[in-house]
Amino acid sequence: MNRILVLLLLACLPACSSDDENRISSRAYKGHESDADINNFATVYPDTIGTRLDDCQTCHKGDTFTYDKGGQIVSVYKNSCDYCHLIQHPSEDFIETQPTGYAETLNPYGTDYAKAGRSRQALRDIAADDSDSDSFSNEEEIADLKYPGDPDSQPGQQVAPLETMTMADVKALPAHEQFMLANSHKQEYDQYAAYKGVKVKDLIEAAGVDPTDADIAGITVIAPDGYMKDFSMDAVLNPFPAGLYHAGLDNAALGTECGLVTYPDTLPSGLTDGGAIPGEQWLMLAYQRDGLALDPCNLDITSGRINGEGPFRIIVPQSTPGSPDRGSRYSPTECNDGFDYDDSKDHNAGAMVRGVTGIRINPLPADYEDFDHQNGGWAFIDNQSVVVYGHGINP
Repeated sequence: MNRILVLLLLACLPACSSDDENRISSRAYKGHESDADINNFATVYPDTIGTRLDDCQTCHKGDTFTYDKGGQIVSVYKNSCDYCHLIQHPSEDFIETQPTGYAETLNPYGTDYAKAGRSRQALRDIAADDSDSDSFSNEEEIADLKYPGDPDSQPGQQVAPLETMTMADVKALPAHEQFMLANSHKQEYDQYAAYKGVKVKDLIEAAGVDPTDADIAGITVIAPDGYMKDFSMDAVLNPFPAGLYHAGLDNAALGTECGLVTYPDTLPSGLTDGGAIPGEQWLMLAYQRDGLALDPCNLDITSGRINGEGPFRIIVPQSTPGSPDRGSRYSPTECNDGFDYDDSKDHNAGAMVRGVTGIRINPLPADYEDFDHQNGGWAFIDNQSVVVYGHGINP
């Protein structure tokens, strides 16, 4: 079945129920789809189910942080998801104060909702209010699918200019290949793989933007299920440290009880156990893995999760190269080999967004609205395209 049709069905079925029936959010980022707050919103405003407002960003905010890198102040924007996660995983590098409680992550609309009682009635009580003080009531903004907690999101706004790049456009750019470790936080196996694609800095330049522009506050990489990851321009403009290769950690060598790594059938030359991986490691947009095109992503309508990897995936090397370790769900073991889960290791796999449909150059230009990836993103999966938009993209 066509993915877009499936999503429309997901959105329509709850909306066709009676006013008293609890609606379940279909698009809030996975792990929060059963939260009472987003389902209160979906029940009071059923027409928003499956749209951009069916998302954490409706009530939560992001922010820009800075850190000192060798005497140079570098800035990075944290989207609403990453901003919230700073509560549990704060950065030691950020100069600015980070949130320590969830109330601090709320935007004006989320704050008003919390103060009104965090209920369906609370949403109705604040409907006529103008939470973000942009001269439009909350219900006016919600009716036009604009964010009621963001003064830069207003009814009637134009969407930010986009530069759409097809698979052919991306493959026409200078290709980059790198062999690297994807160290997973929770999964059973870490993976060594050879990726082919383009450096993100080359992609941005091909979209007509100077990646060295000092006004750029970083990029946000976005998937059609709303998953986002932020990267500083330092990560875009410079190679990462050389990765390390560790051999003999698969099931064939250690057995199914202790194996923790998968390797490709063909390994590049020049690898030594425990040694540096030859070649430069970059933040890149990949379209091939181990010589094959990435499997296109699709939405599992039962679990709500994304299957597949492509057609594009952001590839993030380790900032602190190290050895693989077992996923947190699969440790501790009785293997006694020193490879059980280690929280201090760089688990870079979680930052490697699958099914990339958009790269936003921050900040967005004034008076423009963000692109709605949750509604339009799946079409880009089907068409094997990616959009680059935001700062520096000409209308």
